Amino acid sequence: MKQHFVLLSLFCAIALSSFAQNPKFGKPTNEEWELKSVSFAPEADAVVLYKSVDVTYKLSGGFEALGSGGEGSLDDNTMASFGTSKFISPENISMLYDVKVRVKVLKDSGTAFGAIDIITFSDDENMDLRDEFYEMNVTLLRRIDGKVKKKRVAASCIKDERIDNHYSIRHIRVPDVKAGDIVECQYQLFSSRGTYIYDTQLQESIPVLYSKCRMEIPYILQFNVNRPIISNVTASTALGNTYIVSPNNDKQVPRKVVCNVYTIEARDLPPYAGEINLNNLSSGEVHCVRTQLKEKRYDVKPEASGPVRHLVIGR
Repeated sequence: MKQHFVLLSLFCAIALSSFAQNPKFGKPTNEEWELKSVSFAPEADAVVLYKSVDVTYKLSGGFEALGSGGEGSLDDNTMASFGTSKFISPENISMLYDVKVRVKVLKDSGTAFGAIDIITFSDDENMDLRDEFYEMNVTLLRRIDGKVKKKRVAASCIKDERIDNHYSIRHIRVPDVKAGDIVECQYQLFSSRGTYIYDTQLQESIPVLYSKCRMEIPYILQFNVNRPIISNVTASTALGNTYIVSPNNDKQVPRKVVCNVYTIEARDLPPYAGEINLNNLSSGEVHCVRTQLKEKRYDVKPEASGPVRHLVIGR
């Protein structure tokens, strides 16, 4: 009997783990569909089932792969060797954000969380410093009599608005959201501001079952990485590789560059009680991952370097 109990407990643990970390978009698990409330936030109107932000770099020309550094600790910011080069040209650095969000509406009062706002850099003077969206896909999923119906959100429900001379906001409004529905949003964002990384907000105004930030940063760029020091959040560092490609797309062999790979994962985060703003994000009161370049660069205007809330769930 004791053995059966142990096996049952292990099965439940595995089921909960897979439920909280289902990365397959377009295919919610049965556990996600059956979820009616969250144990650590029973009054919640909606819940973030899954959220991930993956940041990778692309380098072209002008760099030398000087060797590999040693793996370090995220807490003391000891990273791979060779600090920020004084000769880094913003024209040779670009970044790609790969973002995925899955939200479930638990109650009719939670339909506002079918809205998502994305703030991006859009300088009105320098077109080369404007972020660009790729492969945006927003889908409403509804299960009726055991069958899942998917409806891709039309382009008419996605509108761009300029905030000021430096930033724009993309409003995504999913229509006809009902209790029990799941909203999925996936997009890739290209940025030429390689020395500035958007904050990843782990905590929301609704509970979060799983949230991940993964950054693969070339060792020539040295960042301070700040993340919550709480039991719900785990962090790891490792070494990886990226490549410098020829800017002329010739047949030159790409050169290998060592990367510091940071992975921060949050599980079962309670909702933040109150309005989330830049002040409580920057102070760490709202759990998030923040980065700051160790050596200041001037590839963007100082007053436009941020911070901003890149991704806002709900309205």
